[in-house]
Amino acid sequence: MKELTAEGLQLILDWEVGGGRKYYEKLCQRPVVPGGKDTTSGITIGIGWDCGMHGPRELSEEWGEYLAPGDLAKLMTVVGEKGNGAKKFLPAMDAICISWETALAQFQKFTVPVYMKMTEQAFPGVETGPDCVLDALVDLVFNRGSAVNGPRRVEMANIRGEVAKGKWSAIPGELRAMKRLWPDTKSLCERREAEAKHIEKGLSD
Repeated sequence: MKELTAEGLQLILDWEVGGGRKYYEKLCQRPVVPGGKDTTSGITIGIGWDCGMHGPRELSEEWGEYLAPGDLAKLMTVVGEKGNGAKKFLPAMDAICISWETALAQFQKFTVPVYMKMTEQAFPGVETGPDCVLDALVDLVFNRGSAVNGPRRVEMANIRGEVAKGKWSAIPGELRAMKRLWPDTKSLCERREAEAKHIEKGLSD
């Protein structure tokens, strides 16, 4: 399996933890529930690892070597919990503190390979293309998931087709077309633009 380039890893970090260590240490060292009052996220640790989206086995396998047994046991009580149901557990998690070094090591060992595989399954052939395309599409899947069907996934399906044909230069346009989905969410529109520009820069280089 190919690996993200350093620039591709940074692309994800820019959006998931405000660029890296400084933002992480200010806001993400302790468990959080991202989003507003209507959030569907669960208690999130490290770099975007959502306990609400995982089971006990995954937590043990992916975090067992990085967390103290007591901290792991606490987090086991919130796997599967989401939204306001997860928020009520936050006070009990406040003593858990995960360093930047630990979070980054776990992210690169476990999380990145999972999303690399999901990206390769969603867009068959992407692993044979330019690194910049793989970088950007891993970031896309990290943010949106890997589904390619349905009216909100038209551009995802189009990208699948462009990857199959090796039409790498057509992909930035599809990323920008997705902005239609979030007319009032500046951050998501900016993230798609960053992915598009990452590909364009890579192709021009």
